[in-house]
Amino acid sequence: MVDLTDSTGTIKGIDGTLLKIIAVMAMTSDHVALLFFADVAAVYFPARIIGRIAAPIMCCMLAEGYRRTSSLKKYFLRLAAFALIAQIPYSLAIRGTIFDYTDYNVLFTLTLALAALALFDRIKNGALKIILPLPVIALSYFCDWGVTAPLYAIAFCLAGDDRYKRTAFSIGIAIVYVAVALFTRTAEATIISTGLFLAPIPLFFYNGRRGRNTKAGKWFFYCYYPAHLALLYVITLLV
Repeated sequence: MVDLTDSTGTIKGIDGTLLKIIAVMAMTSDHVALLFFADVAAVYFPARIIGRIAAPIMCCMLAEGYRRTSSLKKYFLRLAAFALIAQIPYSLAIRGTIFDYTDYNVLFTLTLALAALALFDRIKNGALKIILPLPVIALSYFCDWGVTAPLYAIAFCLAGDDRYKRTAFSIGIAIVYVAVALFTRTAEATIISTGLFLAPIPLFFYNGRRGRNTKAGKWFFYCYYPAHLALLYVITLLV
C-alpha cells in the first residue's frame, strides 16, 4: 500500500485544483497539435497522446462533483449552459463550420454523463439502474468522448475515495477502448488513444482534496473551454 501522508499526517498528492489544471493543459496541447501541427509528427503525436489524459481526469472530477455537490440541479444546468455556449467555438475550431449538428462538444458529454451517473446511483432497483442510464449513454455517442466518458464517470463514482479502484477502473477502460480502436479506428487514432494509459498516474495520486476553492477558480474552469476554442479559431484565421 502506498502511504500518501507525511510525518505530520498531512495528505500529500494531487488535489482537485491541480488535477483540473493538468486536464486543461493536456486538452490544450491536444487542440493546439490538432489545429497547428498536423503535419509535424514529432509534435503532433506526443501532444495528442498527452491530450488523452484530459477526458479521464474530467470524468473523475465530474464524479467528485456529483458526490459533493449541494445542488445536483444547479450543477447539471451549469454544465448544460456552458455546453451550449461552447458549441459554436467548438464547431468552428474543430469542425470548421459554425454549428455541427452531428458532433457536440465534451461539455455536452459531461452533462449527459452526469445524468447517467445520477440515474445509476439513485435508482435502487438492480435491473433499472442498468437499463435506464443506457439511453442517456447512447445519446452521448454524438458527442466528443461519447459513451466512454459516462462509463468513466460511473466507474469513478463506484470507486469513491479508493485510489486503487480508481486506478484499476481507469486502466480497465483504457484497455477496452484501445482494443476496440484497433478494429474500428485508423492507425493514427489508435496510436493516439494509447495516451489513456497515462491517465491512471495522476488519478492514482489524487488525494481526494478539493484544493483552492474560490469562485474565480470555479468559473475559470467552466469559461476556459469555450474561451480557448474561440481563441484557437481566431489564431487559425490569422496564420
